[in-house]
Amino acid sequence: FFLCRSICVHPPPNAPRSTNVVDVMNYNANKSPENALKRAQDLVKISQTTTALTILYEVLYARKYKTWSLTYESVCIYYIDLCCKHKKVREVKDGLHQYRNLTQITAPGSLEKVIRHLLRVAEVACDEAMSTAPSAAIITDDGLDEDAATPATLLMSTMTTTHADDLHSRSAVLPSLKFLWESYRAVLDVLRTSAKLQGVYHETADKAFDFCSKNKRKTEFRRLCDTLRNHVTHLHRYGATAALREANAHKLKGWEGWTPESIELHLQTRFKQLSVASSMEQYSESFRTVEGIHDLMMLSATRPKSRVMATYYEQLSKVFLVSKNYLFHSYAAYKYFLLYRDHNKSMNEAQLRKMADQVVTAACCMSQTAVKAKGSLSSTKQDDLTRSRDARMAALLGFASDPTRAALLQELKNKNVVALASPPVQRLYECLEGSLTPAALVKQAVESLPSIEEKYQVRVKSVVCRKALGQLGAIYSTMTISGLMELVGGLGFDFQEVRQVLYDAANDGEVKVRIDLKSECLRFEGKGVEDSRDGPADSDPEGLRTSLVRLGKALAAVKEQHVDGFHAEDVQERREAFFAQVKYGLEAENAACLERKEEIDRRKMERERNEQLRAAEEEEKRKAEAEEEKKEAEARIKQEARNREREKEIKILDEMEATKKKGLLSKLGKTVADYNVSSLKDLDADKLAKEQMELIQKKKDEAESRVKEKAKKLDYSVRAIRIEELPIMEKQREEKEKMLKEQWEASISSKLKASKTAWDRDVQFKEVFGKLGVFGFMEDFEGAIMKKRRDTWQAECTAAEEKARSDAAAEKRARAQKRHDDVVRAKREEEEKRER
Repeated sequence: FFLCRSICVHPPPNAPRSTNVVDVMNYNANKSPENALKRAQDLVKISQTTTALTILYEVLYARKYKTWSLTYESVCIYYIDLCCKHKKVREVKDGLHQYRNLTQITAPGSLEKVIRHLLRVAEVACDEAMSTAPSAAIITDDGLDEDAATPATLLMSTMTTTHADDLHSRSAVLPSLKFLWESYRAVLDVLRTSAKLQGVYHETADKAFDFCSKNKRKTEFRRLCDTLRNHVTHLHRYGATAALREANAHKLKGWEGWTPESIELHLQTRFKQLSVASSMEQYSESFRTVEGIHDLMMLSATRPKSRVMATYYEQLSKVFLVSKNYLFHSYAAYKYFLLYRDHNKSMNEAQLRKMADQVVTAACCMSQTAVKAKGSLSSTKQDDLTRSRDARMAALLGFASDPTRAALLQELKNKNVVALASPPVQRLYECLEGSLTPAALVKQAVESLPSIEEKYQVRVKSVVCRKALGQLGAIYSTMTISGLMELVGGLGFDFQEVRQVLYDAANDGEVKVRIDLKSECLRFEGKGVEDSRDGPADSDPEGLRTSLVRLGKALAAVKEQHVDGFHAEDVQERREAFFAQVKYGLEAENAACLERKEEIDRRKMERERNEQLRAAEEEEKRKAEAEEEKKEAEARIKQEARNREREKEIKILDEMEATKKKGLLSKLGKTVADYNVSSLKDLDADKLAKEQMELIQKKKDEAESRVKEKAKKLDYSVRAIRIEELPIMEKQREEKEKMLKEQWEASISSKLKASKTAWDRDVQFKEVFGKLGVFGFMEDFEGAIMKKRRDTWQAECTAAEEKARSDAAAEKRARAQKRHDDVVRAKREEEEKRER
């Protein structure tokens, strides 16, 4: 029956195309979902899968049936099973979008069930495919969107058999991997604005992260991070406020705004993303993820949990360590230590010492010029890009201003973190912050190096070498390279590494030195008084001050020895007179200084107060203007929406009126020109309707009159025909009776002859059987059979009677037991009633 029918399918533009379609006549897939599902199952049985997908997609795409029912869920699940079986990625995306439009409001639970079914089927298919292929064929850095059969792989397959085997394994595995990956992307795209299914959205994101981590898909991981970042940006751009959500409702279907629950789910997903990025060594994505986490925390009115913040600072410290920004790495490690120590009550002393060692060692990795170099926002040597980057890093750590090395070291002392560290780490910290000689500094640092973590050793060696170079530059103006290498030889550096340290220290402004390779020496610059004329920007103020003090003391000693010795008495008198004059005017000068200081403070406070008042007034004015602009914008948007709605309604009414007039004119068989008017608007629809009704009534009356005339003529004709045909019919009846009588008599005669012949034949057979004794044998056989049947029947009757008697006795006992139980229960209830 099915093959005798014919389908005439007209799929929508984006529906799956069929290359081998069975033509089934007079069938419309939109007619009923149940019939479409049955028809698709029949098509699959005859290997017409593409046509079945087209029919099922039409059911999901159709606008005739907009009310969801459980049948649609069965249709969508069967559609997804077919797509998974044949790896139809695009069809799965289209089907999910159509089913989302159908169920997003009325049945979100059904959409969740369908999505979970899709992911479960895709994951099972991927696991089965991967279990049959070697791991070497799966681990590759190529994107799943790229073709595996590149020219290089094709050329290699012609030269080696091993590569051909791997290529064959990949061709079997990659379709399943790609389908699973595209399924994750499709689900995330479908649910990106669904508030009711945001749990499924974040669960799918976690599964996608596990997929990338398990299969080492770095390209897909970066694309997944970009996708999630774009989703959050889209939500924030069009749904940050109620006014934006109302104006962009068509772009945010199902979105209910940022709630604490949604922010918490997004934070959990971002922390999972940060963990996977760190494990896959994708540190650029790690930094962008950290920025995303910070932005999400800014949206939340409450501070995240301590456990979450500890994880945040732990991953942040790893990112800063890889980027070699040791100042921010030290701050992140310090905050992680504080959170972990304050909220982990089960931490033992060994764990506390280990974490304190890490924090102190991270602090030792900061250079001595961290205040004015890479870790500071106040450095005048950084360009705008570097300042912007450092400002972002400071914001990630929660700093409103620039963090400094001195502030961190003071915090470590105040919180007693250095005292919690192990003795070798404490000695390393003391030697870097103390005033040891370069040789003692290097020696003590080398002794402490084995006790610190390996990831910090190279940086600590570099810091020790830089500090030693700074001390040497303050003492010497030149130094041989061999002497420097002998001094820092315990650090394990060769000359190339020491030269790189010199370059870094010079770039950071920690030391000014030139390497004279011809003379094999180092020439230190910028530490003497003679260099001060270059200006305060390039000279060392501390070195200049100490040099001037030393020069003053030396000149005073020379003056005392060579000049003041010849006039000691006059010098003593002048000194006494000078000190007496100073003592006499000391109180007045002190009072004048205090009065001047108070006046300066008063003017400063007054200026600051005026500036604060002016800033507050400007801020209030700005807020008022912003609020007014916001209200005006909202009012304008609402008014424009009302105007558009009113214009739309007027346009629809005009179109309906025009359609009605065109229909009336077509029914009347006339045009606008027949009424002597310029356009269709000038016609009166009521007059046209009245004219049409008159025309219809006229045609109806004419039709009724014609029917009456035809009925009258027909009545006369039928009556005349019956009068004429009556004698003919009587004659035909008589002839038919005569013929039937003759036929009956002939049939009776033939039946009598046949019966007589059969009787004679039966009599002959009886005589023959009687002579042979057949009838006696039949009676004996029949008697034996009947006796056996009577015995069986008697036994069954006896068993039935026994069973009936036993059943009756059992029922009688049951009734007696029930009566006894009822009597006992009644007595017990009576006693309980009397007791109450």
